[in-house]
Amino acid sequence: MSRKTKTIALSGVLSAVAVILMSLGSLITVLDMSAAFAAGFTVVIAMIELDKTTAAGVYAVSGLLAFVLLPDKYTAVTFLCYGGLYPILKSFCEMIKNKPAAWVLKCALSNVLLTGIIWLGRYFIVAGDDPLGFEIWIYILGNFIFLAYDLALTMIITKYYVMFKHKRN
Repeated sequence: MSRKTKTIALSGVLSAVAVILMSLGSLITVLDMSAAFAAGFTVVIAMIELDKTTAAGVYAVSGLLAFVLLPDKYTAVTFLCYGGLYPILKSFCEMIKNKPAAWVLKCALSNVLLTGIIWLGRYFIVAGDDPLGFEIWIYILGNFIFLAYDLALTMIITKYYVMFKHKRN
């Protein structure tokens, strides 16, 4: 199988898995954020197995399909604004040699992405006015979720390399 064929096939499968995971979150609303973050791991696999450009394609196709196909758009918005985009941004942030600077940049990017979710959620999905106090709690909890997601991504990427990648090299 040629490299181009493998790339296309794996990209399609990963996009389909991401949409299936997000559809579970859309159907079971308690799992909407979890499903969006779990779908983000398909982008990670695309980065590891293929390349960053293809991972961006998996992210875009999965997000677009989820936004068009899913009945509950919040899962798709969460994936597009955070769950699928953050793994790509994380890979660029971790190229910075100064670890504290990398963490500050990742935290700042996380808050920008969280602002995108709040803005899209307010004006395009719910269209309601939330009091400012609620937004502060979203940012506080969002930063804890960011830390958990970043650490989970790091652990899963490490485990993936140990279990699968080093056996092929």
